[in-house]
Amino acid sequence: MEGKTETSKLFLLGNEALAAGALKVGVRFAASYPGTPASEILPAFFSHARKWKVKVEGGWMINEKVAFEAALAASWCGTDAMVSMKQVGLNVAMDPLMSSAYTGTEAGFLVVCVDDPGPHSSQTEQDSRFAAMFAKIPVFDPSSPKDAYGIAKRALHLSRSFRIPVMVRLVLRVAHSRQSVEIEEPETSVEINAEFVKRPGVWTATPKFRYQLHRELNGKIQEIAKLYAKHISKELARIKGTKVILASGALYSYLADLGFEDVVKIDMPYPLDQEVLFEICEGFSEIWVVEETYPVIELQLPERRRVKGKLSGHLPKEGELKLEDIVKALDPTKGYSVSIAFKEKKPRLCPGCGHRPVFYAMRKNFPRAIFPGDIGCYTLGTNIGAVDTFVCMGASVSMGLSFAKVHEACGKERPVICTIGDSTFFHSGIPPLIEAVDKGAKMVVVILDNRTTAMTGGQPIPTLDIEQVVKGCGVEKIEKVHAYQFEEVEKKLKECWNYSKENRKPSVLLCRCPCVIYGQRPTGKVPRVDQEKCTNCSICYRIFECPAIEEVNGKAKIDEILCTGCEVCVRICPSKAIYV
Repeated sequence: MEGKTETSKLFLLGNEALAAGALKVGVRFAASYPGTPASEILPAFFSHARKWKVKVEGGWMINEKVAFEAALAASWCGTDAMVSMKQVGLNVAMDPLMSSAYTGTEAGFLVVCVDDPGPHSSQTEQDSRFAAMFAKIPVFDPSSPKDAYGIAKRALHLSRSFRIPVMVRLVLRVAHSRQSVEIEEPETSVEINAEFVKRPGVWTATPKFRYQLHRELNGKIQEIAKLYAKHISKELARIKGTKVILASGALYSYLADLGFEDVVKIDMPYPLDQEVLFEICEGFSEIWVVEETYPVIELQLPERRRVKGKLSGHLPKEGELKLEDIVKALDPTKGYSVSIAFKEKKPRLCPGCGHRPVFYAMRKNFPRAIFPGDIGCYTLGTNIGAVDTFVCMGASVSMGLSFAKVHEACGKERPVICTIGDSTFFHSGIPPLIEAVDKGAKMVVVILDNRTTAMTGGQPIPTLDIEQVVKGCGVEKIEKVHAYQFEEVEKKLKECWNYSKENRKPSVLLCRCPCVIYGQRPTGKVPRVDQEKCTNCSICYRIFECPAIEEVNGKAKIDEILCTGCEVCVRICPSKAIYV
């Protein structure tokens, strides 16, 4: 039939479904910095755009702050835009987030954040809904991939209507679960717009104007809350008894699947209208709030004597909420339980990873050194004893300069050798390196350059020459080495430290080695172990910690399937028992 909308049914991750929904409803500019569990959103958006032949702009950016500001600027030009990141990435973008809530937008603007309750692959399990509340912008909490697809439309329409950024917060179990989703053809009438209209006092608001903008923001939030109150009241009318469960996100889906009938879905946890919350408090004798990770809905309830949730201690205040914990709290008679038996193994660097020989060289040659580490695959250098700290992206250099200056001031000199990846260096390692040069910190900065953002799925990094960037920061001593050349790594590492010690300046060792997963694999042979020479010193499999080597019958043995042929074990074996 002429004019019929083309559709396709796809089995999608929650991240992919949300991206498809954003494209369908009109987003034409998308930006991101990779971070698990949010990394699939941007590539899915561009993949859907190619499939439907929709012209879009944006891409991977150097960090979340840059991505946020780029997407915000697109919305100021009249183009519907989206920025996506994980919860700790939102910390990096907090400045523009807070400011954009005041200035508002011209077109629709989605701030997509994927939280990691647990946490499974993050430093924290923070709740981005609190950041939305802090900034005073609405936040939606999808309960499934299908829900995420639909909520993208609602969120963008809300953003357009009120000219306000709107957050869509997914959690890991929604972002990385799959569901069949009916995808509609994107709106062909929506195109990239470039009509920037100057608005003095808004886009260039001074503190005097910011006060007025804050008042306007409060008015928007109040009006949005009243609009959503109608939806909640309609849901409440279904509840027959005196008990009600307010649930959001993936937890709502859990309860619905388990057959709980007294559940009200709160898919926009903020802002909530106080009148409807009073209605809930007055109308029910038992009120449960099931949400993760923090008590965002629970804290907005005006009277909490009959409320059971995280604040009351009926549900755990930390960690991912498990099905059995929820059922046990809500209805112990259901007796729901899950039993999974598996042997846990700690995460390790991949066989053949170029980071491993660098870490081993650091530990071997500088046993008294302080090793500030950073966020990425190389955080796993802690297993090798060559990472002493990791806080957030770029912190290795910042903390390294402080360790160096404090020890120097006390006359207790210790080598300081920090590690940072190539993507992380571009993300937030450049400013602290400039600071280290300016402060004259005696330290070595080891940049582990594997030419990709490996830990989050092999996303690209800027094509700039890192050496030239480092020179631009004022560093005078820069050494380069291939990570597999173990003796050269040791030599260059010592040279860098000696220079820094004598000249009271930071030095940089640039260790290059393509990622074995996303780059060029080693071309060497699989080594063998001479059983007669092997003393089972355990250096190769316990300290060097190569996953391809294990102890068998009191001797080292190399797994030919796991081994990549990097041949570094040949160079580090003290008894020369490993050969090719």
